[in-house]
Amino acid sequence: MDGDEGSSVRFLIGKTAAANAIVAGFIATMIATVSGLWFPGVKLPQFDFNALNGRLAFADATFPLARDVWVIGGIIHMIDGVIWAVIFGLVISPVLGVLVKPLRPATPTVNLVKGIIWGGVLWLISSALWMPLLIGALLGPTFIGGFGLSCGVGPFLTCFGPYGVQALFTNLFWHTIYGVNLGLLFSPRVVSGLKSGWRPGTGSAVR
Repeated sequence: MDGDEGSSVRFLIGKTAAANAIVAGFIATMIATVSGLWFPGVKLPQFDFNALNGRLAFADATFPLARDVWVIGGIIHMIDGVIWAVIFGLVISPVLGVLVKPLRPATPTVNLVKGIIWGGVLWLISSALWMPLLIGALLGPTFIGGFGLSCGVGPFLTCFGPYGVQALFTNLFWHTIYGVNLGLLFSPRVVSGLKSGWRPGTGSAVR
């Protein structure tokens, strides 16, 4: 990060980028996860990543899902969210600042934009790879396409139960919630390390 001589980086939470990213990732994942469980209240498909991770971990396609499987899936999901946040804080955020000039300043607005961008990237990974290749393979027989054939979750969630494309944009909404909270909480700022003082023999203040 650019800064004047004597400048240092101050983090919103903790004293290092790693510590800030871990806490920010935990909180962002928790908020997004709870929001996903509440989506049906606004007529959106429920996104229960705790259940999906639990099913994947135990190869469990039974309904209803056992509580223990749901809890363990939630732990796995939380660890995933924190890992992605650490990758963002230690790699993606600094790299974006180097490659994209408007994203170079360490300001709350820029950090928020970086978080939203990272949420969008994770949405693409989830929709194009994780959900179709892993969840689709596990739950494929339960999702039936237009020709009466099992279709997994389809490319970009186009066969996600009765929801179709709506599931794709709901997944984007989920990851945007994650990215917004990550960007708000992982918010490093460059602060000056120089204090006002008097320089002997010059008669002028140093600021």
